[in-house]
Amino acid sequence: MRRIIDALETKLSSGAPGKEPHPENVGRLQLGLIVLFILGAIVLSSLLASTSRTPKTVGGEDELAPLVAAVTVEPETRRIRVEGSGAVRSQVDIQVVPQVQGRVSWVNPSMRAGGAFEKDEVLFRIEARDYELEVDRLRSQVASAKTSLQLELAEGQAAAREWDEINPGEPAPDLVARRPQIRDKRAALTSAEAQLATAQLNLDRTAYALPFDGRVVTSKIERGQFLSPGQSYGEVYSLDGLEVAVPIADRDLKWLQPLENIDAVIRTTYLGLEQSFNGTATRVAAELDAQTRFATVIVSLDRSSETAQAATTSLVPGVFVSVTFLGPELENVYAVPTAAVQENGRVWLIVDGRLKAARPEIVRTGPSLTLVRGLAPGTEILTSNLPGALEGMAVRTGNTAPPSAGPVTGG
Repeated sequence: MRRIIDALETKLSSGAPGKEPHPENVGRLQLGLIVLFILGAIVLSSLLASTSRTPKTVGGEDELAPLVAAVTVEPETRRIRVEGSGAVRSQVDIQVVPQVQGRVSWVNPSMRAGGAFEKDEVLFRIEARDYELEVDRLRSQVASAKTSLQLELAEGQAAAREWDEINPGEPAPDLVARRPQIRDKRAALTSAEAQLATAQLNLDRTAYALPFDGRVVTSKIERGQFLSPGQSYGEVYSLDGLEVAVPIADRDLKWLQPLENIDAVIRTTYLGLEQSFNGTATRVAAELDAQTRFATVIVSLDRSSETAQAATTSLVPGVFVSVTFLGPELENVYAVPTAAVQENGRVWLIVDGRLKAARPEIVRTGPSLTLVRGLAPGTEILTSNLPGALEGMAVRTGNTAPPSAGPVTGG
């Protein structure tokens, strides 16, 4: 602009040779040029604004509207599933403690570490000859006590008849009818029978068995070994006592309340095979984990049928498993892809080709799907990651099928 002013000054000077331009004329010229420049800039910006950079197509839709992915959601019923993992464990390890003493005469091959046994299967035997002799001796005592009682009863009856002949109509005294002696003989018989029962019980205990299906953890029993009563010679556990301890976060545990016979599906890959078992969540540990602050849900394995028993026989404590708890069913909820829900709980709806922000009630968030309430049937939700998304922004969508009707699982 300075060059233009200098050129105009030169022109004015050349038009009147030998005469200097008047200073007032030069100042007015400069002011006019500045005003003219400002007006030209305003006119130029108005022209640019009038020619919008968002050209429109024939249908009136923005040409620059991005193509995005969307999903249409409908109200439905979904079952809550809580995912967790844990390890198989036994409720308690049972000590192998014989109740009678003696030398071991036979050991079951299953009575070794890792061996499995069935209910009432004999695991080892103790020499029983001494106990058999004791049973025979006490049987003779019982027979003798029965004979003594029978004799005493006969003598009492005879004495009572004699008394009745001498003193008709008067009851015989106890001593005459030998009633105290009869009671004494009955007591002696009862004592002999009890001793015989104890001896028979000790004889039965020479064959050691347990009232459950189980597996041997450790064993220190060998043929020829002398065993003492009350001493531990190994450990076993019951297959019916196997359970799974599953840490669960508080936000997931609320879906399992009240925790009464909640069904669970247990899956594991063990011995090279993928296996699945049914179980039941029966209780929660009495305290939280000191480090994670998670609650521990105890799941019992289902062994109510022969098929279930056969399936769980291969499980041993320490096997890592994943557990799916089957929670309640929720009605009239919408399954929204979790990726479509922003951190502040907002989702973008697509209404008439434009974005509209909404904050529905979030019922449960899962790794892939989030259950919400507060939407209208047939709502179209933006699922694409759209940087710079704004309220009212125009978008183009392709119809996307709604999420599958599978249940929402915990994150």
